Amino acid sequence: MKIRYGLVSVIAIGLGLVGCASGGGGDVGSSDVMSSVGGSGAGFSPRNTDLTRAAENAIEAAEDAASDAEARGHYDQAVSAAQSAITEDPQNPLAHRLAGVASMGLDDYVGASGHFDQAQDLRPLYEFDLVGIREAAWLDLYQEATPYVQSGDYATAATHFENANVIYSGRPEVMITLGKIYAQLREHDKAVENFDAALAFMGSDVVATMDSVTVQGWREQMADLPMLRAQVLADAGRFEDAVETYRHMSAANPDDIELKRGLAAILLEMGNRSEATQMYDEMLTMPGLMAADFFAIGVGFYQGSDYARSAAAFEGAATASVNDRDAIEMWARSLQLDSMWTELPPVTERWVDLDPNSQNAYLIMAQSANQTGDAERTQLAIQAVDGLEVTVNDLQLSRLGNGGAAVSGSLANKTLEQGARVLLRFTFYANDGTPIGSVTEAVSAGMIDMGQVFQIQFDSAEPVGGYGYEILG
Repeated sequence: MKIRYGLVSVIAIGLGLVGCASGGGGDVGSSDVMSSVGGSGAGFSPRNTDLTRAAENAIEAAEDAASDAEARGHYDQAVSAAQSAITEDPQNPLAHRLAGVASMGLDDYVGASGHFDQAQDLRPLYEFDLVGIREAAWLDLYQEATPYVQSGDYATAATHFENANVIYSGRPEVMITLGKIYAQLREHDKAVENFDAALAFMGSDVVATMDSVTVQGWREQMADLPMLRAQVLADAGRFEDAVETYRHMSAANPDDIELKRGLAAILLEMGNRSEATQMYDEMLTMPGLMAADFFAIGVGFYQGSDYARSAAAFEGAATASVNDRDAIEMWARSLQLDSMWTELPPVTERWVDLDPNSQNAYLIMAQSANQTGDAERTQLAIQAVDGLEVTVNDLQLSRLGNGGAAVSGSLANKTLEQGARVLLRFTFYANDGTPIGSVTEAVSAGMIDMGQVFQIQFDSAEPVGGYGYEILG
């Protein structure tokens, strides 16, 4: 059965605040009702009536039910009795409180929150135990959502998180997670709304009452929200808003290359090539650039059709990590597009050494040799293309945060029988070219000229600088 928050014991605590409520018909003397309503003083006293007792009994029966279906039946009865009690006496905070508890048992968190708010408005003292009910429900919903996040069922997870947010807003974790889920689902407005709510929460009175350890944990969870928010705005096509956010963050953190890269990429998207190029030039002069930084800068120049600068950036990446196959490929392509034929041969040689079944590498090698009048090298490259039984295409490395990497690509059959087994052994290297491990992947050849997609993962505690492969057998 579904856990239902231990509501009976919490209700008993709440009923301890009843005080001088009458025992039966609901008639209450003036001494039992405070004149202050809506947030100050004691408010209205709870009145226990036949209807509120019926609601309470139904809730207790639901807690003891043997099945979810039986429990829901009792909760339906509790809601009905509590609603009748509200109709009978709209200013009875106990009736609203019980309606909230019963609604929560039916997973009606919007209705439950509304009733709890009304109960607290009528009797501010209820805040002390209602916050416990709300937070307990929040925790249960958070836990229910977690497996869906882990399995990638973000839509279902979002439903649970939304309910958690409705029933309790005294913690920001759900707002943070919902923002990231909606960003993943590309529901941009909802993502921004939740990011803004989480960021605003840190300026609320709640934070001032929390211990420093909890607050620091929240701050750490929110550290990347401004950048995520800007990325969501950019993905939504709201470039002006995204640029404004990036400019503000970059001005506050002038040494943060991630911010500069994000801003430059958006400027390119907006067609502001001049400023984007200026920013990429500035980035190239920053100290301590890693191979990934050079690569990202190269992509920016490449997308801006500035191939001379992109070649320089990709060369920087291939220097920082000597076996970065992806950087070497893009270096060669940039040189080709800028017609720098005499500089291409050593780069294409490095490409082929790591990627021996790349048809594109041999074709660019042949083109550069032909442009420089090297007939022998041209012929050798063409023969190499003709001799390929399979080609390996679309390779892309994804470095993993704590070490290791994943490689995706496709294998196209040129001459083999369909279904033939092809063994690919990928070797992974440190930045200086030292091998750190390998993974072997078997791929079945498809129909002639048809590609078979593959993905392999290399698990390692060491960061991966580059990779290459060979075909066994």
